[in-house]
Amino acid sequence: MIGGCLKNMFAMAGCATILLVAAVAGWQYRSQLSDAYQAFRGVGEPTASQEVFQEGPGSPSPEARESAIRKYERMARIDGPEFVMLSSAEMASLIQDGLDPVGRRALDSLSVTFEDGRLIVEALLVTDVWGKDVLGLLGGLLRPYEPLKVAGPARIARRGVLAWEPDKFSVRSIPFPRAAILPIVNRLAGRDDGRMLFGVPSTIAEIRIEPGKAIFYRRVR
Repeated sequence: MIGGCLKNMFAMAGCATILLVAAVAGWQYRSQLSDAYQAFRGVGEPTASQEVFQEGPGSPSPEARESAIRKYERMARIDGPEFVMLSSAEMASLIQDGLDPVGRRALDSLSVTFEDGRLIVEALLVTDVWGKDVLGLLGGLLRPYEPLKVAGPARIARRGVLAWEPDKFSVRSIPFPRAAILPIVNRLAGRDDGRMLFGVPSTIAEIRIEPGKAIFYRRVR
């Protein structure tokens, strides 16, 4: 009788231990389990192969920003996907977030377009915020809002950092010489090296830009 009771007690203790371990493991890997469940049900965020990207310009929005952050979070996980794709609207949202505060206020109606290897940003330049002195002789001719276009290649400068290096800049379709682009970009970025830097997950090793999408890879291809 006593032996039977002891056996039952040990069995109950063993079950409790197993349940506790399962609960801890379930909490630790809750994100992966959720992804697996959603994949089984066929719901949740679409995979990269299912996403459809438009080749035209994309503008920032709360929805695009949240979608980009979700993709970044998935990419940041050790067991994350080998690559993720960002639309132009998602990239525009991240670029807007990464601007210097003055640059953010100075660019209205921002949009992003992808070309092979290059990011193109178009916006309305708020000249009173920007400061007309930055544009030299053209500054005296500027209206309160002027169409602006900035373009250049983007690359992963180091783990966790995306560098955009504009090499073309125009206001009201008037192109600026390359020597004049450096101080202008520095004003936008709040830097002194002609680059605009944006934080990305440290798991990203390479970016490839194609018409309609930017692809972030975990490994250099």
